[in-house]
Amino acid sequence: MFSNSIQLCLMLAWLLCFQGGLVTAAEEIPTDLQSIGGKWYVKPGDKPVYYFRDADRFVDLFSYHAKDSNKDGIDNVQISHDSQFLIIDSQGYPNHPTAKFPNSGNPNTIRVQDFHFRLPLEPKLAGKITRVPMGPIGMALNGVVFFNPFEAGGMNAVEGYSEVWLDSCCGHPQQHGVYHYHKYPSCVKSPFPDDGKQHSPIIGFAWDGFPIYGPYEEDGVKAKDLKGATALDVCNGHHDKVRGYHYHVTPGRFPYVIGGYAGVVEPSNSRELRRAGEGAIQDNSSGDSRLDNVITSVKPVTAGRGKKQTVQIQLVPANARFGGLPMGKPDWVQFGPYEAVRVERTGNVVTVDLQIPEDAAVGVSLDCHIEFENAGRGGTLVFKRNDAFRIVE
Repeated sequence: MFSNSIQLCLMLAWLLCFQGGLVTAAEEIPTDLQSIGGKWYVKPGDKPVYYFRDADRFVDLFSYHAKDSNKDGIDNVQISHDSQFLIIDSQGYPNHPTAKFPNSGNPNTIRVQDFHFRLPLEPKLAGKITRVPMGPIGMALNGVVFFNPFEAGGMNAVEGYSEVWLDSCCGHPQQHGVYHYHKYPSCVKSPFPDDGKQHSPIIGFAWDGFPIYGPYEEDGVKAKDLKGATALDVCNGHHDKVRGYHYHVTPGRFPYVIGGYAGVVEPSNSRELRRAGEGAIQDNSSGDSRLDNVITSVKPVTAGRGKKQTVQIQLVPANARFGGLPMGKPDWVQFGPYEAVRVERTGNVVTVDLQIPEDAAVGVSLDCHIEFENAGRGGTLVFKRNDAFRIVE
């Protein structure tokens, strides 16, 4: 009886809904859902809700993110469909904290977009790899787009180039104001927390319609570390028995999101796709980095879920670009998605308090970002340390 009770509790926990995200773990299609093609289903109503069959779960991927982040009366993400496509209208506006733009590392401003994307309801593998172009290559669940790893000059924007251009949520705006991610966006929250104890949840989709998952393949195993028949291909994808073909992000390893399209792409999602060419992209980290190395250390480097953690950030007193640091404490400090709730400074040591939520993603390195407002040519002076912090159990 005791064993059966435990099993029942586990099953009930598995079936619990988070923000409407999980309908059932049963094999049968819930009676209130209608199939629209492939793994996609809709719950009809005045405002239809769309579900994706992820392994043995039916998940509402978008309702959690369909909020009016910029307060203009329009949801960030709106979903509809026709006979062939899931249709996504997105403002491309982040629903998480961002750096202040423009700043000393980026002269651009985040602007609301009017994106119209189409995902094939039944994605199909292609006989050749389509190269990921410049510009949008896919979309995160919050409507913000992914870009390939390269900046406009062709250098790796994550490693070979100055990543200070990316904020601690791994995004930044380009010249037209399109905020985008070049790597695993640590601030994009799926409807389910990623605790690293099972296969990661979906965080977005590529333009061939195949889903992009977080970094984990199973308990404690990142997909990028798989070997043999299950290893990720040059596109950052692979097959498994329950999900079919899908992609994984690979934190710290090129191409970070996807390296090419294994499936048949929908060209209306990007004009650049029409001349993208064939084959997976190759790394290019050559060139002069503009990293300032102003943040020399962060201690401690980990914090537990649901804990309040005091962190000390050591700064150098001067650097080649700016000659010296501003007086006073930073106006803003952020580690990944977590904004400091207290900021103090003594000499060149900045002390902050972080409040880590219970459902924080575990095991992925987070970047540290600090800002001094009205202190640089761009108005706001920014400094960054990559892979500075991690959340642990």
